[in-house]
Amino acid sequence: MKKGMCLLMACVLLLGLCACGQKPAEPETAEWTRQGYFGDEDGNMLSVTWMDDIDVPGWYVGVMIGDFWGGDTMVQEGMTLRGDMNALDESAEPYIVTVSEEGEDGLLLQVEGGESYHFTPMELPQATIFVTVNTEGLGNIAYAEGESTPEVDPEYPYQSAMINLAEPATHTFLAWPHAGYVFVKWTKNGEDFSTEPQITLLLDESVDLVAVFEEDPDWQNPVMNFVGDYQSGRAHAKVECMGYDEAWITIEWGSSASELTRWLLSGKLDTETLTIRYEGANKANLVYDENGEVQSEENVYEDGTGTIVFHADGGFTWHEDQAEGRDDMVFEWLPVMTANEIGLANPWREVAEDQAKELCIKSFAAPEGAENVTWSVLDAAADASGIPGALVQLSFDLDGNHFTAREQMTGEEAVDASGMYYSWTVERETPMKNWADGNMTAHLYRAVGESEYADLCTWYDVEAGVSYSLGVTAEDLDGFDILAVADAMAD
Repeated sequence: MKKGMCLLMACVLLLGLCACGQKPAEPETAEWTRQGYFGDEDGNMLSVTWMDDIDVPGWYVGVMIGDFWGGDTMVQEGMTLRGDMNALDESAEPYIVTVSEEGEDGLLLQVEGGESYHFTPMELPQATIFVTVNTEGLGNIAYAEGESTPEVDPEYPYQSAMINLAEPATHTFLAWPHAGYVFVKWTKNGEDFSTEPQITLLLDESVDLVAVFEEDPDWQNPVMNFVGDYQSGRAHAKVECMGYDEAWITIEWGSSASELTRWLLSGKLDTETLTIRYEGANKANLVYDENGEVQSEENVYEDGTGTIVFHADGGFTWHEDQAEGRDDMVFEWLPVMTANEIGLANPWREVAEDQAKELCIKSFAAPEGAENVTWSVLDAAADASGIPGALVQLSFDLDGNHFTAREQMTGEEAVDASGMYYSWTVERETPMKNWADGNMTAHLYRAVGESEYADLCTWYDVEAGVSYSLGVTAEDLDGFDILAVADAMAD
């Protein structure tokens, strides 16, 4: 019985190796006379079928020899068929075969540089029992002959199947849900049959089976634990949920006031390793006009691969396979505050001046004449030594320009936390007058664009371990001295 069913299923597959929708037909004129299904004593099988409904009509030869299953259209050379034999598994190498008549009704298949196989005609069992298996909702199925538990292939699972039998046989069926769904029941011919995910049936008549799945109301996408905004130097990342177990990640890196590189990544989160392995990522370069609208967008690639590995203590490491020679980027999580009790995300919280100055050993002050002065804080997760501290921000208007100044206790190393990600046109160093009695160095940067200037001044207090920055952007900063403003902020 088992051999008969295997023969039937194998023959159906051999015919199915042809392109979908192709119908076999007798050639109008052909010297070749032996077509149909053939087998040998080792259980190998061969089919020969004339195919009309293809680009180049010809004899299609399909084989199942050991673990090799494949087929292709062959060229008729005299009384032989010859050509490449391509495997269903694209990773397997094709080989060249020759098929010739042997004996009264047999066929000889010779592999170039390999073995020979002797086939004789085989009678096909006629299917009388037709079984369909489908799913309702999001889930998968697997099945196996007999009473053994079916093998589950998580990479290539089934959502439906058809089994054709020539005689009654026992089969076992297994159903399991997608993330965010639960298995509910099996139905048989439209009627409730079992609430067990694994069932065993004697298939002695045609039947329709359906595995029913429903959404799990208690399910939460595990990516929810990592949703939020992240920062790595001049790069910003946003993690969002997608579906029931996937993440959508946007990473942006600004190279100037009007130019931005953006990566769009997506993939499933492995909850054991906290890793997302992604494929098909998109990288694009965007240029904005003076109104902030996208002026042009150039795709760099659409097949990026890599990994995102989340850290248990917050943040993640990004490895991009295409970035040869570049170190992995480590992103830190930006805390989120709620406003108006509606969950509005805003990493900065506005504070009074005295509250801001309590967070930094040696703080700056708004320069004389400043208007619209605002102090805000971006809380930071400090290590055991208390470094780095919270990031303090002072924004103000002065002489028609809007300025953003930042200060942060960073310990023994200077840090640029200005958030100004430009390709600087000019860079220089110069002493400051009003800080540390003239013993502190200012680092000055200027970027000149088609419609915008950007100036940045950074300095670092070695004794206090505090990093400072002052930035401004405007249509024209020609002749402007940002160092004078920075000096005026000494408290």
